[in-house]
Amino acid sequence: VDGKGYPQGLKGDEIPLMGKIVAVADTFDAMTTDRPYQKAMKFEDAVARIESFVNTRYDEQVVAAFTAACREGQIRPGSVRLKRPVPTPTQPELLNPVEADRLSVS
Repeated sequence: VDGKGYPQGLKGDEIPLMGKIVAVADTFDAMTTDRPYQKAMKFEDAVARIESFVNTRYDEQVVAAFTAACREGQIRPGSVRLKRPVPTPTQPELLNPVEADRLSVS
């Protein structure tokens, strides 16, 4: 929210609400999920870290709603998991028939 964001350097009210929400959600997911380069943070540590960036990286009202949802148990460790892997666009079943046919090996 401080205008240092990528790619357009938007700040404050220039940033759409959905963008502010997704920024917090994406960061929380990245912090609480094991990655090849980093182990997941504890739930409480990730929430505290996000709170530490209020009014610099994240909108105060969005973080307040996020932390309230965490306190009320609406967001819990491990509560959001994909039931199946997200397919990539190169998988033929996701492409339109012309693209799928073009990529199929004969």
